[in-house]
Amino acid sequence: MKQFFCALCLFLLAERVSYAQKAAPIEPSYPQLSLRTSLTSWIDYDAGLMLGINYRWSKQYSVSLEPSWIFYNGPVSDENGKIIPSGFKIRADFRFHMPRRNSREPDFFVAPEFHYKTVGTKREDLFGINCLGGQCAYFQQAIYTERKREIGGLVKAGMLTPLTFINKNNRLNFEVYVGIGLKTLRFTETDLPIGGAFVNPPNRSLFQIGNQTSLNKSIRPMLPAGLKLSFILK
Repeated sequence: MKQFFCALCLFLLAERVSYAQKAAPIEPSYPQLSLRTSLTSWIDYDAGLMLGINYRWSKQYSVSLEPSWIFYNGPVSDENGKIIPSGFKIRADFRFHMPRRNSREPDFFVAPEFHYKTVGTKREDLFGINCLGGQCAYFQQAIYTERKREIGGLVKAGMLTPLTFINKNNRLNFEVYVGIGLKTLRFTETDLPIGGAFVNPPNRSLFQIGNQTSLNKSIRPMLPAGLKLSFILK
């Protein structure tokens, strides 16, 4: 009986220690360096591959640098398939992470972000050649390059969630974010046919609504949202 009682005490003690070990908060170590990529960069207006890094030196603060290579346009194509972009985009942010108990919990953050993009897009349009007083010598269908530059800033909020069902050491994280901001756009055209003028100037009004305009510089709102994956290297 005495042996049974001792065994029962040891069993209960072991269970209590095991529970305490499971319930103990997991404290991540800093600094951390992580690789990150966007799951939504493939469906952007100027689409391509994003591969960036994040450096986190404490519980509260981190910085991210996210360059993107733009090489196609997913959702938009004209009937001749002549919309072909090429360029790059850079986003950089400074993050403030909200307090959390351990690395298994969602990691909420807010961040100001800098945005820069430059892209050249091959387009096809109809040009009047050597036009004078509304009369043109002839008309020509030609391919030209539209060059666009964006500079802007925004504030975003997001959440990082560890994907523990894939890897239990909490290195792989899923990120979702939304933001709001402003950007300036500047357009120029190159490679136009000699003596050519647009028959219908490019439509650069917001959301392609309104009359066609040759506006080369404007200020636009930014309402970004997206999904990302990040992997902690150390």
